[in-house]
Amino acid sequence: MEQKHNIETGVAAMLLNVCTDVADGAGLAVLRGPVGIGKSYALARIAEELESDGVTVVLVTATETIAGQINAFLREILSHYHTDTSSSADAEEAVWQQLIGRPFAPGGRKVVLIIDEANKLAGRVLETIRGLYDRGDAARLGDRNAPAFGCVMVGNPTFLGKGGAQRVASFEPLLDRLTHNIRLPGPNRAECTSFATSLFDDAELASELVAFGLAKGNLRSMSIAARSAKQHAGDVPVTLPLLRKTIKMMGGR
Repeated sequence: MEQKHNIETGVAAMLLNVCTDVADGAGLAVLRGPVGIGKSYALARIAEELESDGVTVVLVTATETIAGQINAFLREILSHYHTDTSSSADAEEAVWQQLIGRPFAPGGRKVVLIIDEANKLAGRVLETIRGLYDRGDAARLGDRNAPAFGCVMVGNPTFLGKGGAQRVASFEPLLDRLTHNIRLPGPNRAECTSFATSLFDDAELASELVAFGLAKGNLRSMSIAARSAKQHAGDVPVTLPLLRKTIKMMGGR
């Protein structure tokens, strides 16, 4: 999502709070929200903020390439440590060794694995994550010196599966272990207004963009509409009729 300025949103604040909680308590979180509300943008900033506070963060995006294959997923995590292995069993052990933290020990290392686009993960990959997470149960049950890590999974409620069919995201293998299970909201009027005024100085243009953002329920559509209108305007300022035409072409009123 293109932005001229950092826009503070409720989604970003919620993600930061949950990631901090999970890092502190070696928890397991699933957060689902509609597309275009700034989840991925916020996660990149949150990872930097956590790392500046001494938390080890591994941020992985579940692309189509790795979402369905255990070995590919594990190798993606290991790539953060410039480590490679020959088999899935070796990769799983290597991942565990890299993710080990001591979050409950005084001054202990805190580690959080953050997975963006987690809605795409296949059941077998989720089961592997569950197995890795369960290795930290001794720490969560009171052994302050035992190893553990936290995991935050962020994604959309639905996604397009193979063949273009829409599927509902399911985290069934993990649900009975969740410490956080949250539905992320779309942006409110104040957030849309803040974003719109970062894109247009003109009050009428910003107001039109706010109405579109609220109707679509996300910030990404606002960004696309503003960018498209500016491209069509070329070297002259965007006019209200041009922005309205652009929004109409995007399915707005």
